[in-house]
Amino acid sequence: MDLKEQLAAMEKRVARLEAVEGMRDTIVRYARAVDTKDWAEIDAIYTDDAVIDNQWRSETYAGKEAILNFFKRHRATFEFTRRISNVNERITVEGKNGVVITSALALIGYNGESYILLGDYEWHMRPEKNMWRIFKFVIYSSMMMTLERGWGKEADRQPPPAPPLKRV
Repeated sequence: MDLKEQLAAMEKRVARLEAVEGMRDTIVRYARAVDTKDWAEIDAIYTDDAVIDNQWRSETYAGKEAILNFFKRHRATFEFTRRISNVNERITVEGKNGVVITSALALIGYNGESYILLGDYEWHMRPEKNMWRIFKFVIYSSMMMTLERGWGKEADRQPPPAPPLKRV
């Protein structure tokens, strides 16, 4: 491999690493924004044509207005949330787009009780306006249980019906 080819290969590797770090940054911004009710940040990290496919609720939210309303209703329903999203991550860069798959862990306060939510998240992103922005977000929630109930028995590891979201 000559010097020109080596330089081109190195530029490609650096671009991929920058893409991976940019997508990680977006996921951290997402988690903090939802947990702190930073609606301007939610608006900034989603594309105008973004879609959320919430498998737990069997609902789809298309466009920024619907997505912002979903998160506002989510945070009005749950008194406390803290997301830990960058767990067991797998990041792929496919041309100009990227896909991030992670395990999801959320600590939630609901109706005066403490819950743990486990599942998986799948983010589809593209670079736009000098950052990686989410254009599709798929939520796969697999368990939500109180600390008291735990997850030791098979029946406890089944996702409960999603609680109705409050109106805002």
